[in-house]
Amino acid sequence: MRAIARVDQAAGARLEAAFAREERRGLMLAAATRSVAVIVILAWLAVSNPERGLAFAWVLGTAGFFLVTGVAQLWLYARNVAPGAAPYAFMLVDSVALAAMLLLPNPFDRLGLPWALPLRYASFVYFFLLLMQAAFSFRPRLLLWTGLCGAGAWTLAFLWIASRPETITVRPSFTDRASMLATYFDPNFASVLKYENEVIAFLLVSAGLALLVRRSRALVAERAAAERERANLARYFSPKVVDTLAERDEPLGRVRRQSVGVLFADLVGFTTLAESVPPEEVMALLRGFHGRMEDEVFRHGGCLEKFIGDALLATFGVPDPGPHDATDTLACARGMLAALADWNRQRAGDGQPPLTMGLGLHYGPAVLGDIGSARSMAFATVGDTINVASRLQSLTRELGVALVASGDFLAALEREGAEPAFVKGLAPRGPQALRGRDQAIQVWTGA
Repeated sequence: MRAIARVDQAAGARLEAAFAREERRGLMLAAATRSVAVIVILAWLAVSNPERGLAFAWVLGTAGFFLVTGVAQLWLYARNVAPGAAPYAFMLVDSVALAAMLLLPNPFDRLGLPWALPLRYASFVYFFLLLMQAAFSFRPRLLLWTGLCGAGAWTLAFLWIASRPETITVRPSFTDRASMLATYFDPNFASVLKYENEVIAFLLVSAGLALLVRRSRALVAERAAAERERANLARYFSPKVVDTLAERDEPLGRVRRQSVGVLFADLVGFTTLAESVPPEEVMALLRGFHGRMEDEVFRHGGCLEKFIGDALLATFGVPDPGPHDATDTLACARGMLAALADWNRQRAGDGQPPLTMGLGLHYGPAVLGDIGSARSMAFATVGDTINVASRLQSLTRELGVALVASGDFLAALEREGAEPAFVKGLAPRGPQALRGRDQAIQVWTGA
């Protein structure tokens, strides 16, 4: 369990590193988008603002400040030299600067407008551009921080204006229509209700976006974990079986002992062949052999345990035992021989020598579970049943046949009710001694 936990921690660390890379790309995209937005706003101000002279230059200059900070952020993020707190510091500076630009009077303005008048404008909507920028980062905390910075900067500016002696902040009387209108249209009136609506809406939107980003990150993590588990399962099982296993919380189950059908396949004379051809051809031959045999294993519902050089081990009845595991094992073996025969016909057409294969089939109890270390784990089936299948495969060379099956395997076929025509072709060869075993076992052979 500790090994599995360490593997999960390593996978989590890789996912966090991937998130960090995407966050940096998001910050770069946000800085670039924000710079484009500032350029659009500057162009709009240049066209729509009737003022000219120093007052107009002040407006363009203060707006241009955000272009400078945006380009500075893009430069830092692109070179990956920005400290971790940089996005938060930039957001604080931008929020304070934006509040000051929107609410503090233009020093070159000759009209002398009341300080409270800018609070009547809809300029608070510009703070939502900061939220847009923060959303690109894919950081929930940065979104919350942006909400607090924007609300805090706007609050400080509002309090500064409200504290001036000429500013009126009392709520208008809704019982006297004339008094209400007089108060509301007073140029020195600062609406507390409007301020409250703006700040509350801004905080709610920032919190909602933070929750949305947090949920999106969780969904990405869950999806990555599911795809990783599915890819691991696809190494061993057919796509149909993977679909079933992917729906389980514990796809392969706990470590256990159960009866399985075992198939061990090996190319005959591969070592000699590999020494006489270039390495590229050796690997191409192995890929061709493994691919064709893998197709047969999966087509018959087997579990591909592993490739061992030019050999492969497949089990049937894994992870869940079925009613025809031995039958499926024999059907797969015959499918492999047929696939090899088709391939040999193709090789003959290309002037290449034919290949031969030996198959060992056995049925019996085995232990199923994960083996390996924290760095490398794999699902495996181990036990004497696996060893016997390997020895049976080696026996094919001595007996000069393509397939050797044990008496236990034939007994399993009989229990499963296999048709006589299906078993036809397997001939009894009597007891045979296997390397590493004291007692001989009954075997059947096939072409």
